[in-house]
Amino acid sequence: MNIKLKLSDVLLFLESKGILCRLTSGPRQAGTVLSGFSSIYDTKPGTLTWMTAQDLDWSTVQAAAVICSHKAVVPEGTGIPFIAVEHPKHAFALVMQEYVPKTAAAGISPTAVIGEHCTIGKNVHIGHYTVLGDRVAIGDNTRIESHVTIHDRVSVGSGCTIHSGVVIGTDGFGYETGTDGTAFKIPHVGGVRIQDGVEIGSNSCIARGVLSDTVIGNHTKIGNLTHISHNVSIGEHTMITHLAHIGGSLTVGNHCWIGPGSVYKQGLTVGDHSLTGLGAVVIRDVLPSDVVAGVPAKPLKKTKADE
Repeated sequence: MNIKLKLSDVLLFLESKGILCRLTSGPRQAGTVLSGFSSIYDTKPGTLTWMTAQDLDWSTVQAAAVICSHKAVVPEGTGIPFIAVEHPKHAFALVMQEYVPKTAAAGISPTAVIGEHCTIGKNVHIGHYTVLGDRVAIGDNTRIESHVTIHDRVSVGSGCTIHSGVVIGTDGFGYETGTDGTAFKIPHVGGVRIQDGVEIGSNSCIARGVLSDTVIGNHTKIGNLTHISHNVSIGEHTMITHLAHIGGSLTVGNHCWIGPGSVYKQGLTVGDHSLTGLGAVVIRDVLPSDVVAGVPAKPLKKTKADE
């Protein structure tokens, strides 16, 4: 990792984010130079790390500085400067986001295929062997990695990240049965609208709508190997972890958390600020702020609507 910054730069940056921090060593150590980041359980010399555990073997810690909690009991005599904050993981994540070098520069790979009448914004990266269909729109500062397929009439907002192997805009699983008992395909003429700040994990699939668009709201994050069915509408700032299945025509609210391996029956409504536990099979609507888990999923706590 090719970075070089002083510990004093980290302190100033955290203060600029409104984070109260205290250096538990002398002012001379504010000039300590950092060259990267590492785990507290596998520290590297010259790096910044963070801690929550108290039962550490400090003789093995080689980090140049540690972000810790205000309440942490830090050892003496290690020579390591500690930065005390209220939420160590959050502070460490902000520092990494600011100082870790960005990956590939903007540009379109020569192996990418771009369809007709596409609109591509500024500072966009499109990786190797990615295919864009016709009339695809990509917003500014979006990163699309290798081997991604984006079908016709899909729009992707600004500041999005689409990881390798993602497929967006394929037909959903929509069939009717003829009089002879043979299933026939319902044409999917809707599109997919992905709004700003969305991240989609590797090998996930988002189906286009049958008539209306499938919609992913601003700043929603989708984990690897997740399937979003046709006609789904997902709100803003929702976290959908890996291996989730979101059934067709489902409406998911804002600020929801959907655990790994969750399965949702089609046509349900999932309320704002709700949480679904890992592996849940959801066959009924989820009320706002509710917590559900199990097979089939049931509420784990009462909501105001129940009282």
